[in-house]
Amino acid sequence: MIYNVNKDVAQILKSVTSLKEVHSSYPDKITVFPMAIYQTSRKTYLRNADNLETDTAWTVTIDVFIQQGSLTPIVDEITDKFASIGFVATVQQANQAGFNRSIITLSAVIDNTLNRVYQAR
Repeated sequence: MIYNVNKDVAQILKSVTSLKEVHSSYPDKITVFPMAIYQTSRKTYLRNADNLETDTAWTVTIDVFIQQGSLTPIVDEITDKFASIGFVATVQQANQAGFNRSIITLSAVIDNTLNRVYQAR
């Protein structure tokens, strides 16, 4: 069975106390700040002889928004929490008119048999 990281991503983001809202899809309006919106995607990384997916590569994309000020403390907290479980992060600034935005892209491989996260290179 493929381990689904969606619940874990939501739980980690909700543990970031400075985030006022966390969504798995874009709301109609972005009116509450700071806010995080996440998406996940997966692809098969390894199959065994029985054609069962034993390892899955996951990518988590998180858009973080703040109306004014720096996103650095929030972004650092998010990337630290995911790094502690084995995800590697890249961060891109993508400021918009009226608010600041950072895009965090996290990646890791999950061993579906042992439910362990590792970074395959």
